[in-house]
Amino acid sequence: MRSRTGMHPLALALLAWVISCSASPDTPRLQAVSPERTAFGTPERLLLSGAFAPDVAVDLGSETPPSLENRFEVRIGSERAYGVRFRSRDALEATAPATLPPGRHDVTVTDAQGRSSTLSEAFEVIDRGVHRLVFVTSMRAARPGEWTEPIRIELRDPSGQPAPTPTPRVLHITSDSETGHFTRLGQEDEAWRELEVPLAPGESGVDVLYRDTTPGYHTLESSSHDLPSIAQTVAVGRLGPPTAVRFTRVPTSPLVAGEPVALTVDVLDSSGGPASLPATGIQLTLRTTSSAGGLAVSEGDPYHPDLTLVLQGAQGRLPLLYKDTRSGAEVWLSASGFNRDTYGALTPHSVSLAVQPGTTQRLEVLRTGTGPLQAGVPERFILTSLDAWNNRTPYTGTVRLDTLPPDPGFSPGEVEMEVGMAAFNAEFSRVQRVSVVAEDPHASNVRGATPEFTIQAGLPTHLAVSPVVGPRWAGEAFLLTLEALDRFGNRAETPLSVTLSASGVPEGALSPTTSGTFTGAITFPVTLTAAVEETRISLVEGTATSPGALRATTGGFAVLPGATQRFVVEDTTGAQTAGVPFRVRIRAVDTYGNTTRDVHELELDAQGVHAHQFAPAHFSGFQGQADVDVTVLLALPSTRLSVVSGTAKGQQPGTFAVNPGPVVRFQAQVPPCITSSDRWKLSLQAVDNWNNAVTSYSGAARLALSPFGTISPSTTPAFTGGTVTLPNVTWSDVAGREPQSCLELIVTDSEDARKTVRQCLNLQLSCPKHR
Repeated sequence: MRSRTGMHPLALALLAWVISCSASPDTPRLQAVSPERTAFGTPERLLLSGAFAPDVAVDLGSETPPSLENRFEVRIGSERAYGVRFRSRDALEATAPATLPPGRHDVTVTDAQGRSSTLSEAFEVIDRGVHRLVFVTSMRAARPGEWTEPIRIELRDPSGQPAPTPTPRVLHITSDSETGHFTRLGQEDEAWRELEVPLAPGESGVDVLYRDTTPGYHTLESSSHDLPSIAQTVAVGRLGPPTAVRFTRVPTSPLVAGEPVALTVDVLDSSGGPASLPATGIQLTLRTTSSAGGLAVSEGDPYHPDLTLVLQGAQGRLPLLYKDTRSGAEVWLSASGFNRDTYGALTPHSVSLAVQPGTTQRLEVLRTGTGPLQAGVPERFILTSLDAWNNRTPYTGTVRLDTLPPDPGFSPGEVEMEVGMAAFNAEFSRVQRVSVVAEDPHASNVRGATPEFTIQAGLPTHLAVSPVVGPRWAGEAFLLTLEALDRFGNRAETPLSVTLSASGVPEGALSPTTSGTFTGAITFPVTLTAAVEETRISLVEGTATSPGALRATTGGFAVLPGATQRFVVEDTTGAQTAGVPFRVRIRAVDTYGNTTRDVHELELDAQGVHAHQFAPAHFSGFQGQADVDVTVLLALPSTRLSVVSGTAKGQQPGTFAVNPGPVVRFQAQVPPCITSSDRWKLSLQAVDNWNNAVTSYSGAARLALSPFGTISPSTTPAFTGGTVTLPNVTWSDVAGREPQSCLELIVTDSEDARKTVRQCLNLQLSCPKHR
């Protein structure tokens, strides 16, 4: 039933819905895109989620139901999506174009009023990456002068799937045949010797045709920037039964050792063109005469000197790789075939190749001799330049020479190589294990070294002796190191013996006097027992009677005496006189008789002489040696001097006599008590100034009394042995004068009045009798 307005009920409902929505925001809002990514070159249907308000189309004067118009535009990056469809207020659909470049892109939705919403980097195009070129079609056979079937060339990703190029790219296609031409499928009216096909972004391949007027196997090659080139074989001809095998691709220049070279073997019919292979195939056998050569079908395969395989189907051409690691002027390769269908042998074929050395990779240094090496003695070496396979290279130029570890005296520092060879004489200066190293100055990685060998010292040319740090002490051993050196300072290995001597040192005071036999170096203790102000130790090769040419001398040093061990008191020659000083030399010496430098307080005495009769008894500050004036007051027939200081002692080896001095007076012996009538005994002795009896005195003495009286006799007879005894002495003129305790007796030398003495006489009236 129609409404009174004549409007369709659905139109009224939509109108009410539009009016009800007029208060809500009309700007579209994009919230999500699904899926979020796709592979480059593939169109992708997308679902856009968010809020989208469509336009409503209502014809108020028509019975046609109202409709929602899809007037949204979707852009992904800079490109416009197609197939945009409104699904609901919450979703739109759109298709992303296959030409979108790789990367992340903004997605923008714009409505009919120009209002838009953008979701930043909401969609990503992933580039799978162009990895390689491939011939999709296998080898084709073609009639001479006619186009082949289409040959497909494609770009592939790492997984092997077709990969559209993200950027413009050019495919370059060529043939090894001078009469071959190409064209693109559908453009057969145009033919090119070389074909360049541009690929726009998103394209992954091209179909081409090939035509050749020359029968045979022809290799097609295709390449593109940054991709490895590829090859495909096309057989052109009548393809008769196989009759021969032939090397159809052989390098004209010499091979480089260790570097593979491409070869081609074709199976031919009787016309020399490609053969039709039987269903059972052709057994192909390939050989090389080089023991270091090998053949392989493709890169990565092992190389074999003998290679046997079967060719079947359309595989009438076999690309090969040949590698040889030994240089040579002529290496033969042979190919033979066997028809597995007819059991017939095909005509074989042989070619010769030249192999030249590769680039110089290392230097070989060889020693020609086998004996021991000595410093300073030239040694012969041979230097050769080699490639990685030990082939001698024709290197010509300067090569640096050195040693490892370094030898500062090594020579020569360089050598000139000619055509990969050089010989040189090397000298070494350091004793060590060493390698001779050769190096190209222009390529540090091109080098070589000998095995380690030992350098021995040369013949000894001089002696070196360690310094003696002075002063030394007499009798104290010190170490002396002696080295026998070659001219480079290495310790020689020649056995030697040296004789030792010391200047100014008495014979026997140096120990040892010979080193004994040694090799290279020796350390031994040396002892000097004589103290000297300065000496040097000389060391001479050989013996004292047969000296050699090698000599060494230490620096000067002093030898000091040791501690005082005893005193040496020189003998006193002849008899001395009491009271008269005489000189005695005293020395303080060490164990070896050297005069010491210690300071002593000496105590002196004489055997049998009391201290008060000897001078000096003390000597302060004694050091080393001194002449001491000694006085002995006691006359005696035999005595000797001795010295002591602490534990050190000394005395004269021999004795000497001390004679009395000259007579200076007389000693009288009288009774203790005398009466005037007594006859008494008087004994007189001639003495010196220290009361020593002078036995040599033979004079006479006058006698007198004082202050009164006379004595008889008044003159003594001559002294005998320095004494005289008067048994009956009387006196007169003394009676009546007793007692007199000191009546002086005056004794005077009859010839020298200065020699006199007074003695008291005890004059008493009576004297006790002595029992």
